[in-house]
Amino acid sequence: MSNISIAPFATTNAAGLFNVNSAGFTQGDAQDDPAVKFKLAGGVLLASASAPMWGGIPITELIPAAVTTPGSDVLGPTVQLATALANVTGICVFNQAFHGVTSPQSPVPLYAPGSSVNFYRTGSGARIPLRLNPALVSIDGSIISTQLSWDFTNQWLTTYDGTNAFPVKVLKVSATGNKTVSYNSGTGLATYLTTEVVALCLL
Repeated sequence: MSNISIAPFATTNAAGLFNVNSAGFTQGDAQDDPAVKFKLAGGVLLASASAPMWGGIPITELIPAAVTTPGSDVLGPTVQLATALANVTGICVFNQAFHGVTSPQSPVPLYAPGSSVNFYRTGSGARIPLRLNPALVSIDGSIISTQLSWDFTNQWLTTYDGTNAFPVKVLKVSATGNKTVSYNSGTGLATYLTTEVVALCLL
């Protein structure tokens, strides 16, 4: 039996430089999936919106008005922040959304009224990390069709209220290593939190 006289697999590297896996998710960053990547849609945030939009929150897509000038609808439909389950048509995502404005004080990409936003429609099959009420971390291990509701004040998935089931399936619960969005309406700045719970959801 012939052996190699050296130990080629004993080679080491600086810690963390060449990891083959990682833990945690970024809210609103849809997971790569060749089967659904062409279902990524784009639109324009309602010009009269009172606040910007960011990835990982539900949107309402509006039917475009009749085109009177050829080419005037090339940026897609008008979208706005969803305010109730009845008008949720999709989830805003960060993927390929280049109109997001960042700064050292506000590192989260924010999409201002009138700017382009990208989203996946409900039923598209996209897998998107969403904020989860930390009290529900215990659903880990439950059936993926466990019903949850959306808290439109805190902008996260929360306990099912008995009538308004949010149209997602929870594929995974991640309690650590996540990045979620914290928006301050007073300053208009958005920062990342690294201490919150995230649910990887299938639309």
